[in-house]
Amino acid sequence: MCYHKSLNVTAADLQTRYDATMPEAERFQPVYHANAYEFPAWPIVTRQQPGQLQLMKWGLIPHWVKSPGDAAEIRTRTINARSETIYEKPSYRTAAQKGQRCLIPVTGFFEWYTTGKKKYPFYINAIDQNITSIAGLWDEWPESGATPTKTGELIPTYTLLTTDANPLLAAIHNTKKRMPCLLTPEQEYAWLHENLSEKEVVELLSAPYPAERMHSHSISKRITSRTEPSDVPTVLEPAIYPELAQHPELFT
Repeated sequence: MCYHKSLNVTAADLQTRYDATMPEAERFQPVYHANAYEFPAWPIVTRQQPGQLQLMKWGLIPHWVKSPGDAAEIRTRTINARSETIYEKPSYRTAAQKGQRCLIPVTGFFEWYTTGKKKYPFYINAIDQNITSIAGLWDEWPESGATPTKTGELIPTYTLLTTDANPLLAAIHNTKKRMPCLLTPEQEYAWLHENLSEKEVVELLSAPYPAERMHSHSISKRITSRTEPSDVPTVLEPAIYPELAQHPELFT
């Protein structure tokens, strides 16, 4: 799965990359490490409004959720969605059927390699795209159970889609062997602009990003520190673990 990602760019970079405007762009700051369980707001490009970057919170709250308590509970379980089952699961089915697809910009993401009781964090990014899009779904929840015709703010949220890992991610994320649905430029265009059938969506998302077009390196375990900040540039710096030297499959 994918619960940690980065977006180490400026608002201007994002606006140029997606040919889209960002309201209040001056408030956006580069993100070196975001933890999904803090439910951060993220710039998202939707199929419905491709010319605008919208800030949405990570963790999809389906439109049918009845109360704030239910919303707070369900979003902990909708951070990621398995791409194979988005047309089956109630939390995502309506958004998938209505084509509420979106692009999630990242400059990289984090996963952990597990051996015995030890875990080693890795930073992974695409080498052919500085800003890469991950496929997502989005929805709007009428806060406090309100409807668009009554009082209550519509809260937009999103989920990040995952697929079977390519060989690199299967080696690193060796307990789950999953990876985010990173999109090639061709897949990105189709995801955002084309009228895809259910079969075409599933087929598009089943092809993992090519391992040979990705880079990985191990990083410091400070990323999970409870006393030191992790949203800092140094979190992305390589860290050497001699015990991993015998596992060249983890590095590209």
